Amino acid sequence: MKHNIIRYFAVILILLFVSSCSVTKKTKQQEVIIEKEDKCKYETFTSRYKGSYNGIPFKIQVRAAYDSVIWCSLSALSMEAGRMLITNDSVFVMNKINKEVYKKSKNELSILLQEDLSNPVLEKMIVDSLSFEKHLSLKTKPLIDLVIKKTIDKNSNQNYNINLSLGKTKYLLDVLQESIEYNKTQQYPFNIPSSYKIK
Repeated sequence: MKHNIIRYFAVILILLFVSSCSVTKKTKQQEVIIEKEDKCKYETFTSRYKGSYNGIPFKIQVRAAYDSVIWCSLSALSMEAGRMLITNDSVFVMNKINKEVYKKSKNELSILLQEDLSNPVLEKMIVDSLSFEKHLSLKTKPLIDLVIKKTIDKNSNQNYNINLSLGKTKYLLDVLQESIEYNKTQQYPFNIPSSYKIK
């Protein structure tokens, strides 16, 4: 049962990005903030998150090089459960529990989800200081219905409240951004073992 929960975290990891790419209607003041933030350039950033589900703590680390690569690692139950790599044209998800790797093209996912999945847009979701609420539904298998709410606390940390339905199974998750650091040298390891199945 615990391994099933960890398996679904890989799906959640993707949805944290694709469901949050665009925000709801913005005020004039928010548009000014966005314009200012768009002028801020960084070479890299690292963002760390923590949360729990049914008493099971998990951590997510996100690394990115501007308009180049986004790398994510998910850990739970004292083990790394999965990784994700987003390049300018593809998305890779490594399920380390089932020893599987999923590869999808950006164009295919953009059409399926009707979202802009360019790396700068995805990165902006992380560094953005705006609150929002977003609803996403996917009618193809796996059937997904997601409501994600992002709020900013007094320390400028991001808090995510996630209501996720995968088929008939429902999940409620709270995820907190612990930290974000800019312009540090970092790596994006994504070596696929020969024993893993590529789907």
